[in-house]
Amino acid sequence: MQVLIRGLRRDITEQRLRDKFAPYAPVRSVEIMRDGDPEQPWAWLDFDMDFFAALGLLRQFDGQYFDGGVMRLHLVAHQSDD
Repeated sequence: MQVLIRGLRRDITEQRLRDKFAPYAPVRSVEIMRDGDPEQPWAWLDFDMDFFAALGLLRQFDGQYFDGGVMRLHLVAHQSDD
């Protein structure tokens, strides 16, 4: 299940995001997008979880302060469970 994360700081790394979420859900991949405003990157995280588990993850972490910014998590619409 893909989750979009905004509110990140420019020095965020894939490994820091993976380390943040790995205790809560299996992380398949992390991709940080620095196009546009490199001071405010955003990231795609792909989790090995179903839709309802992803909703729980969003409720837990959306609006949470992390590494200098306030994360905003968004569930990507029109996904199917793998």
